[in-house]
Formats: sequence, structure tokens, C-alpha cells
Amino acid sequence: MPLTIRKAGFALAFVLGTAQAATPLPTPLRVPITLQSGLPTARATIGGKPVRLILDAGAYQVVGLKTAVLARLPVHFTGDSESWGDADGHLFSSRIFRGDQLVAGGLSADVFDGNELVGNIGKAGYPQDGLVGFGLLHRYQMVFDEAGGEVRLYPAEAKGVLKAECGSEGGPLRLERGVMVSRVQTDQGPLRVQWDSGSSEDVLRPSAIAGRVRDADLLRRYTFDRFAVAGQPAGPWSFMMRQFPAPDVDAVLGSGFFATHVVCLDPAGGRVAFRAKKTGA
Repeated sequence: MPLTIRKAGFALAFVLGTAQAATPLPTPLRVPITLQSGLPTARATIGGKPVRLILDAGAYQVVGLKTAVLARLPVHFTGDSESWGDADGHLFSSRIFRGDQLVAGGLSADVFDGNELVGNIGKAGYPQDGLVGFGLLHRYQMVFDEAGGEVRLYPAEAKGVLKAECGSEGGPLRLERGVMVSRVQTDQGPLRVQWDSGSSEDVLRPSAIAGRVRDADLLRRYTFDRFAVAGQPAGPWSFMMRQFPAPDVDAVLGSGFFATHVVCLDPAGGRVAFRAKKTGA
């Protein structure tokens, strides 16, 4: 092959490679949030009526709304009901409803089915009107930027989101019975944690460290000196100690972790990444 042709081929390969590496991210759907009761909350509308909804990546529902809120919204009950539990171990039986025209910032759904949030426990006990759950959020790569006051949602197929938003390609994330789970390495051995933006606390099951830590069942809080999530160092990290029957994990990373990190969740790609927020960011 003549030298000039080889040089041209190398130059073309370099240009193509540079162009591919520089491919910009698609514009995300932006959902402005504020923290209310420590949870990311968006102003939204359903059928044109205003509501305040928690963006709850740990709840499997599409939408959950309080009974009193449903009474003032243009929704109808389908006649079906469902039993379910949250990360704090509360069990519910709720009616299924159908609504339309959900809008929360750039996030929207023309028609959707939702769950009634009943009683005064679990998410029904918070001041917000309800939640948007994993049933809708799973369609996207999610970037929870609570310090920046927004959640950014990218198409599931977009490339380079975790690297651009959280600074790395991240580590493994598994979907187990509708919840996002990662492995953690600690100074007390391995654990399995759920990612839950809708949990008001970072919670550790005492039985997860029983036999490793003396009197673990008597402690109110416990701090791991070493704490690496999905291969990324994050320790030391502290948890509230509490028994919870569901989900089947050792701990839940909730408001404490999400408030101090930008968290990137890619459930379709099975990856998670995060970076500590900067002071003033």
C-alpha cells in the first residue's frame, strides 16, 4: 500500500474515533426538585390538577397517590386492588386507578395506572401528595442531583451518561423483584444494598452484621469504616439500625446517600455510579 494512502487511512480512523468519542449526550428530561421531609419532591400535574410527588426509585409503582388526593383528581378506579410492602416493612392493600396527563418537569405520561396510598403510614404518612415510582422511572437512565435541585432522565439506550454525569462507568446493578440492588464490600464483610431515593433514612438490618459485631441488635446506629459500593469507595458510612421484612437486602441507601452524592442509575444497562457532591454544588 502506498505511504500516502496509509497515512490517509490512519488520519480518517483518527477523525472517526475522535468524533465517536466526542458524541454529545442527548438532552435529558429535567425534573426540578426540592427536598421535603428529606425526599426529592417535584411539582407536577395530573389531568391539569397540581400535585407534589416524591421521585421514588425504590417504589415499584408507576404512580402512588393518597386517598384524599385521588378524590380531587380526574381519575377512575379500575375495580382491581393490590397488596404490597415498602422498604420500611409496611404492608398495604390499595385500589388501582387510571389517570392521564401526568407532567412533572420534562417527564410525562399520557395514560397510566397507579396505586392508592392508604392509611397514614409509609409514603401516605408524608406531606407530599404521592409518588412517581420505578414503574415509570425504569424507562430512563436516572441522575439524582439533589444538590443541583433536579433529576435528569436520559434515554435508556444513551451512551456515556454515567461517565459524563458521575465521572466513571460505575459498577454492577441488579434488578431483584423490582428493586435495584448492588453489592457492597465493608470492613465487616460483604452486604447487599437497595438504591432507594424514596427512603427517608439509610437503614441497616441488625441481622446483617449479627455475629460480626457484638450486640448489633442493641445499637441505634452503626458506621462502617470501609464501605465500597459496586466497586466505588464511599466510606466511612453510617446507617440507622432497624429490622425490615422487605425487600430481601441487608441495607437501604436512602436520603443520606442521595443528599450527599450525585447518583447515576442505569437499570436497563445494569450499572450504577456516583460522585460526592462538591461544597456549594
